[in-house]
Amino acid sequence: MHLKRRLIALSLALALVLAGAAAGCSKEPEAPVLDPKVAPPVIGTAGVLRVGVDLEYPPFGGNDQGVDAGIDVDVAAAIAERLGLKLELVSVQAGQVASAVNDGRVDIALGATPITEAVLADISTAGSYLIDGPALFSIVASGTPAPTHALDTLGGLRVAAQKESVAFWAIEADYGEGYVTGFDTLRAAFDALVAGEVDVVAGDAAVGAYIARDFDDIRIVGQVGSATPLGVVVKKDATELEAEVRSVLDALSAEGVLGTITRKWLGEFPTLEVAAE
Repeated sequence: MHLKRRLIALSLALALVLAGAAAGCSKEPEAPVLDPKVAPPVIGTAGVLRVGVDLEYPPFGGNDQGVDAGIDVDVAAAIAERLGLKLELVSVQAGQVASAVNDGRVDIALGATPITEAVLADISTAGSYLIDGPALFSIVASGTPAPTHALDTLGGLRVAAQKESVAFWAIEADYGEGYVTGFDTLRAAFDALVAGEVDVVAGDAAVGAYIARDFDDIRIVGQVGSATPLGVVVKKDATELEAEVRSVLDALSAEGVLGTITRKWLGEFPTLEVAAE
């Protein structure tokens, strides 16, 4: 009887040990210790990089099941991690980027801001993370060579675009009012392409590539004019922060991190042509 009680006690003790080990195995890993590369006054808050991102502009910024997500969010997180800082996202729409940077609400901003626009807005860029611009999309079956189109090859084709987009106005300017079939959204234009109602869709390359993942065989087949690099912007006199961010972006590009982020959101995204200066 005493032996039976002893065996029961040993079994209970072993069960408690195993339960404790299992609990230890499921324990979440500790957050990495940050080693800040910059501090105030180079940034506004010690240990934190405040980044302005348009969180209402997929695929650059949006919300996925309650979590901020997008190209700009991933790039911002990579920059913050390399600078040894905690990331704080601030929702900033494209038209507010310059003011958000200049009044100190954010340390840097992405917001899909073309470098040319940053110069005009009297803010500085610390490098680019993606080249974007108006593009042309068409149905290209798997294994079939993709046709190549440009602005001057659209004559005789049925062209669709989102109403009043950059691509819409560029094609209308060349081919005349009413040449483009306008849709309320780029997705609706893609629906018309799949239905065979149009031959080509014109729209923003990154946004279109993101939406095209929901369709079979829609590919980028050309550009409408020139593309432009999207920049990470800083306050004009923030020279130290600009240099640090530029160094990080160079490293992220060389190591393939920026390319990985692009493929995550856009698939196999082509290198768009930028006009020579």
